[in-house]
Amino acid sequence: MRRMCLVYARALALFLALAMLAGGARAGAAPAGLTIDGAEIADAATLDAAKKDGKLFLYSTYESTAMKKLLAAFTADTGLPVDVIRLTSQPMFERVTAEYAAHRLAADWVDTTDITLTDQLAKRGIFATSTVPAMRGLPRVLHDDGGHWFMIVRSLMIIGVNTGVVKPADVPAKWTDLLDPRWKGKIGMASIDAGGTTYSAYFFLRQKYGIDFWRKLAAQDPRLVPSAAPVMTDLARGETSIAIEPQESLVGEIANGTPVKIVHPAGGSPAYGISGGITSTAPHPHAAQLWLDWITSKRGGAVLAAGGAYGINSASPTPNMAGLTFPPASEVYNIRPTDYTQSREAYTKEWHQIFGTR
Repeated sequence: MRRMCLVYARALALFLALAMLAGGARAGAAPAGLTIDGAEIADAATLDAAKKDGKLFLYSTYESTAMKKLLAAFTADTGLPVDVIRLTSQPMFERVTAEYAAHRLAADWVDTTDITLTDQLAKRGIFATSTVPAMRGLPRVLHDDGGHWFMIVRSLMIIGVNTGVVKPADVPAKWTDLLDPRWKGKIGMASIDAGGTTYSAYFFLRQKYGIDFWRKLAAQDPRLVPSAAPVMTDLARGETSIAIEPQESLVGEIANGTPVKIVHPAGGSPAYGISGGITSTAPHPHAAQLWLDWITSKRGGAVLAAGGAYGINSASPTPNMAGLTFPPASEVYNIRPTDYTQSREAYTKEWHQIFGTR
């Protein structure tokens, strides 16, 4: 009996010692960072510092409906509220450079759809140097060598169709269908100056079908407007029958019950990139870093995919919206930043000559 009591006492002492050690380990354990789907998005120090910043302030060019959904997911994951001002690329560039020169740039993050403008912002010192956990797996075309800018979103320019005025048998299936005489005066499209969205599309069409495609498209007497928003408005109202438009604009209208259809044309769809960086004047730099870590993560890519866009993380899924089949990211046409910058001035001038807008 005495021996059994001794064994029991030793076992109890060992159990209590282990329990104390475990409790001590828990008490001294490092706080958790942000981990979703088994991947660490941000370490504990970054997450804690971001929460102390209290908020995030973005200057963004991403389509407003898609951006609203994206930020809702970010806030749900991180607890950080976000304020955002949305502009198209050229007005964004002008506002940012003016505010920076006046020492009153309050945005934590700035992006554009025009890589030449993004690069100019970096060269003017408006972007800080950053890195992300996914950096090693990112293709070089998606960030600059110094980590000043990252191409955080890639979305498609596609053909939108108003199904209330276009019969199913007449829906265009390929880009060259836009040249059918039936669409004369019925095509909506934004100017090449609207930003990287339109420039990427027109560059792709010229590279694939030649300058003669531009000339034939101009002969269709398209309805030209300054930006993507009025293109979508005209299409939804039936003032145009078809349009060249960012996919997210169509997604938002479909969700609202507008009779429009998304067409991924045979022959490929051009992607436009949204590129940006953390500002060197950021009032909330840690929140901005958390945003960059999140948007370049697998989780950020999954949220983008649900809205019809491509993330830049190699583990991000292909967009997966109901009723639509998307090409894998490897098959999406991406204009290289060097091609963009080298061709932009000459192609823009030529486009205006052909379409008679200047």
